[in-house]
Order: sequence, then structure tokens, then C-alpha cells
Amino acid sequence: MNVAMRQSAARPVLPFQAFVSAMRPTHVLLAATLALVLAGCQAEAPAADAAAPLPAPETAAAPEAAAEDAAPAAIAHVGLMAHEPWSRPLAPGATVAAGYMHLMNHTTQPETLVGARAEGVGRVELHDMAEVDGVMQMRPIDGGVPLVVDGMAAFQPGGKHLMFMDVTRSWNEGDVVPVTLVFESGTEAVIDFAITASKGEAAGDEHAHH
Repeated sequence: MNVAMRQSAARPVLPFQAFVSAMRPTHVLLAATLALVLAGCQAEAPAADAAAPLPAPETAAAPEAAAEDAAPAAIAHVGLMAHEPWSRPLAPGATVAAGYMHLMNHTTQPETLVGARAEGVGRVELHDMAEVDGVMQMRPIDGGVPLVVDGMAAFQPGGKHLMFMDVTRSWNEGDVVPVTLVFESGTEAVIDFAITASKGEAAGDEHAHH
């Protein structure tokens, strides 16, 4: 270790200018060229970073729920229509039921409802309620139920209704009963009656007066 130290102390240290002067011309040229290249690289690096384009922001896809939340298109009023057709469930052993709806005529000519039929039903009659001597009585409708163009006839508890006689099919809560309405013009329309007790619990049973 002492020898190495002595050898280092014996070697003279040249200042930087002397070091450059001692270099050969070729070495000086190479060193200058290398310095210029390094300086150029350092100057170009920030410019390259600045010129790099930023990634375009991704456009968020429209959620599918937006289409579902859109307001539904209005139902077109065309032809003969029945709004909320329904009937009460039958008690065990009962064979007579009443049917209700709002019947609308959106055709270009007057119509008259003259009858109806349904599978599993002996016959269907058109009935109305009327007060006779202070007592509500049920009676058949003679001549049918007329419907003017864009007119409506209400079939509801305490008024007009379809009377289903001799019912042999299932008539329970949740059932759907297809009923064919027959019009004087020969037109027929199949209407699905929902069997439910929730729409008329407070109203009296028309068929109880039959």
C-alpha cells in the first residue's frame, strides 16, 4: 500500500489545458465531435417529448339504460280497442261471471257491439243495470251497444257489462280469458280479459241479481 502511494505521488498531475494540449490532434477532433453530438441529443430530447401527440380522449359509450329509460311511444288509437278488460274470479261452484272494459271505436264508421263468445263459456250476453222502483235490476241490452266514430262505451260495475253464463273453464285469479267480441258489421275482435279481484272489490256483483 505504501508503494502504491509513493508511485501516485511521484506522477505529476497536469492541468486541464495541459491535458488538452498533450492530446493528439485526432483525439481533439474526436472529443469535439462527441461533445457536439451529445449537445445535439440533449437539445432534441425535450422537443421530441413536446411534439408527441397526446392520446385522444375516449368517448364514453352511451349506456344501454339510456335507451330503456326513453319515454315509450304513444299507443296508436286505431280500429276497435278495449282498455283494461277484466273480470272477477269465480267462487267455487259459481258458473256466472261479469266482464268489464272501456270499448273504443277508432275506425272510420260507426259500429255496434251485438254479442260475444268465449271458449269454456256456454253463452255471453250484454247486460245493463237500471233502477226500477228504487231497486237496481239487471236486464239484457236490446239492439246491442252502439259506438260512434271515436266514441267509447264504458262497461263497469253498476252499469253495462258482459255476462258470461255457464262457465266451465278456469276462472281464477291470474287467469287470462280470450273473448271474441262480435259487431253488427261482421267485424270480430279477440280481447284478453284479465281475471283479478283487485279492480272491483268495492263494487257489487251484477250476476248476483241474475
